[in-house]
Amino acid sequence: MNDQEVSERNTSRPWPRVGYLRRYGPALLVVAALVAAGTVATTRSQNAAPSGGSAATGSTGNLTDLASNPRLPITYQMAEKAGTSAHYQWVQGCDVRTGRLKVPTIYAPPCVPVTRGSNGGATAPGVTATTITVVYYIPPPGDLASLVEGAAGNPASNLLTAQNYAAMFNHVMPLYGRRVQVVPLYASGTSTDAVAARADAIRVAQQIHAFASIGGPAQTPVYQDELARMHVLCLSCGVGSPYSEFHQDAPYLWSSLPPSDTVLIDAFTYITTQLLHRDAVWAGQASFRDERRRFALVSYEENPPIFGSLTKELDERFAKSGLTFVAHLSYLLDLTTLPEEAATVAEQLKRSNATTVVFAGDPIMPVYLTKACAAIGYYPEWVITGTVLTYTSTLGRLYDQSEWAHAFGISSISVPTPIQTGDAYHLYRWFFGTDPPAAETAPVILPPIEQLFLGLELAGPDLNGDTFAGGLFRYPPAGGTPTTPLESYGYQGAPPLPSFATPSDYTFVWYDPTAKGEDEEGVQGTGLIRYVDGGKRYPAATFPTNQVPMFKMAGSVTGDPNAPAGDGAPNYPPWPGSPTAKG
Repeated sequence: MNDQEVSERNTSRPWPRVGYLRRYGPALLVVAALVAAGTVATTRSQNAAPSGGSAATGSTGNLTDLASNPRLPITYQMAEKAGTSAHYQWVQGCDVRTGRLKVPTIYAPPCVPVTRGSNGGATAPGVTATTITVVYYIPPPGDLASLVEGAAGNPASNLLTAQNYAAMFNHVMPLYGRRVQVVPLYASGTSTDAVAARADAIRVAQQIHAFASIGGPAQTPVYQDELARMHVLCLSCGVGSPYSEFHQDAPYLWSSLPPSDTVLIDAFTYITTQLLHRDAVWAGQASFRDERRRFALVSYEENPPIFGSLTKELDERFAKSGLTFVAHLSYLLDLTTLPEEAATVAEQLKRSNATTVVFAGDPIMPVYLTKACAAIGYYPEWVITGTVLTYTSTLGRLYDQSEWAHAFGISSISVPTPIQTGDAYHLYRWFFGTDPPAAETAPVILPPIEQLFLGLELAGPDLNGDTFAGGLFRYPPAGGTPTTPLESYGYQGAPPLPSFATPSDYTFVWYDPTAKGEDEEGVQGTGLIRYVDGGKRYPAATFPTNQVPMFKMAGSVTGDPNAPAGDGAPNYPPWPGSPTAKG
């Protein structure tokens, strides 16, 4: 739930230079993630409602029935469980030891049977008997997203990298006689322009005739809402949104980060089971450490509000657990007013005498808020709730160190590993024999394309929005280790269900202001996130029974510099017919 617009002339922007942030096998670009998760006070303007009314649920059937569609291909894992795996002829490159294609990643596509006969031709918008048209969203010059791309490479190299990943998956994965064509969509307006967003969505659906869009304007949901209304998928959209957004646009909205509901519910369960009714022993202010915790909640809201349903659900949970707040403070995410808002919030927090601040806001506000609190001599505990990027070393170094030295909580990202070992580089080198053209942005380009092709394969020949979702709902979960978060969808995923985003697990972290090493951008410096118990991960909605050992060096890690390429995946030879195989 995060970000803001900034002028190209602004030389004092509070975020770091462009770099990469490890998420799971693939990675996420720090600043790109800020943009992708970005919202400002004007996010939902008076023009935000999709034309023709609410997008509502675009599915032609009940979401609970999508994975049981008998026309979906069976996976090797399903056949093995039923004892029928020997009854099928599996597609080329199937490794029967794993039940997945011989692609060197933990998240390799599952094996499906060989199919014969017609694929049904034009089964959905953007689909023919031979092609699947997908647009790649490119923001306009001057937009915050374009500034990010310009700092990390350029739109041309990003587009080429995306098209090359698509070419790789076209070659490797069974698509039933079709091939994906990735075409650029040059946006007609900035990320906050709802009118332009709607016009671009209509152009995608009615002129380009696309099946899906990879990306969209970061600071208005109109684009994804309008696409859903016209039964066009939007991937790498909805980052930081509450689950209500995914349910409204189901089954057409997909993301590579969990909805705010998932992370906040897990965070507040941690608070109520491990922090409530205990002393604030990790506060910076010595007088607080012998006192029972008094909680204050700091969160942000949009104008008009969109987090009503989530707030109501959390309030009900609070009431049942006995959790109360001595202050609940909110702010509008607007870069021009954040310093003033931070000063006001800091004063209110100090007056509330809260020992423990639960921060459920964006990653920029703490730059100002922690400094404002330090300036008035207020040093509480800071609980990290897992909202976008507040749990990173890169941004933690920008916060007041005397304050953030007392920050701890949960995170959805994995223990950092060298970029060369991640899927974005490893898969590209495995297939093409070279590094990707967009060297730094490749880790953020791969996840939605990988997600797209998994859905296309598992949808089977009868491709449409429902079968795409049903196929992903049947994807056999993968990952769950410290460096490979759990990827799962549908009713195998993370609550709220069904899940349209990953990862589906989390880990515990705390900030060490004295640790030295590389942050997620590869920058050497002081101050790193430490991962508790070596980064052990817990499936969403499950919780440790023992006390989480926060602020204990023993067993904690700041990264895994020795992670192997492919991060534990089988080591396969180059795919037959690939540029690498041809030498």
